[in-house]
Amino acid sequence: MIKGNLWRLWPLVMGTFALGLDAYVLAGLLPTMAKSLHTTQASVGLGVALFTAAYAVSAPILAPVFASSTSARFALLSGIVIFIGGNAITMLSHSLNWLLFSRVCAGCGAGIFSPLTSACAAAMVEESHKGRALALVLAGLSVGTALGVPAGLMVENAFGWRTTIGLITLVGIISMTGMLMNKLMFSATKAAPLKERLSALTSRVTAMTLTVTLLTGISSLGLYTYIAQISTDKGMGQEIPLLIWFWGIGGLIGAMFIGQIIDRLMSPWLTTLILIILLTSSFVAFGYGSLYICLAGTLFWGLAGWSSIAPQQHSLIKHAPEHATSLIGWNSSANYAGGSIGVFIGSTILSTPLLSDSLPLFAILVALLALIIHLMKKFINGTPHH
Repeated sequence: MIKGNLWRLWPLVMGTFALGLDAYVLAGLLPTMAKSLHTTQASVGLGVALFTAAYAVSAPILAPVFASSTSARFALLSGIVIFIGGNAITMLSHSLNWLLFSRVCAGCGAGIFSPLTSACAAAMVEESHKGRALALVLAGLSVGTALGVPAGLMVENAFGWRTTIGLITLVGIISMTGMLMNKLMFSATKAAPLKERLSALTSRVTAMTLTVTLLTGISSLGLYTYIAQISTDKGMGQEIPLLIWFWGIGGLIGAMFIGQIIDRLMSPWLTTLILIILLTSSFVAFGYGSLYICLAGTLFWGLAGWSSIAPQQHSLIKHAPEHATSLIGWNSSANYAGGSIGVFIGSTILSTPLLSDSLPLFAILVALLALIIHLMKKFINGTPHH
């Protein structure tokens, strides 16, 4: 059981819930958004890429700057306010340009807010609870996907896509209100100057850890964007909602229990190794299995994909605790940058004569590369696998 001040961090969990919903529900809204804005799904889809790209840039740069120049509480509030504003503009957009601009704003806000929630959680508990603290914050993201995305799509079917975006905005406002009313003074490790934050990346262990995060993001998040098209081409179009539920539920299970596994059962290095192997196997099952095998693969895909973030964060903090905030930002950046790269590569593949069933194969190859790099860390002095 998680004890202490973490129970008072519910506003942060609500905030990450909104982030998880925003990051993954938009793909399901593309057809109606494109029709409403009189443009193509491909054009609206740029909003997904811009959100993740803005997140990838702002997480390692803006989050540490805000944390260093202001209190952690003010930095968190600034991030959620920018996120709320971006989604409000999305909800009111009546042109593609305003929509794309709003997604950049929302991504910047998410990039400031999300890494700081992890840094605050890690800084406010004793060493033996850090894994569960990180997992608690990530649980908000996974619940936002597991429950929020299907619910958001149901709201869209009944009331339209603007109402779904309005729901995201409302959850963000609840998170902001909770932080304003909560007397707890959130704390986080002060970030080093930019030059020092960049110098932290010269560590081979850090570089390899972030590369593994990048590659798992390319394979997992990139493939998720096209889950509907792959399923339809496999003759499982009717099962798309069920597949998304399984993916999200798997992510929820993984996020809820990964912290206890890290704290009590095995090292972050071994945990990541097992998760990459599970992720690779799940791509095979999802891409090339029958319905029930595909469903099982999707469940473990969500579980392994979501769980892989926490042990990576734990490894980075353990390796360089003085750079905790900035390294968590770099890790978040690598994850979302991987998602953006995966989306663009997937789009490129689909624009060629290759069929959608080549996308799982691409994801498998990328995951295998991540596995090789992760194994190589075992031979680097100072690897945090003990």
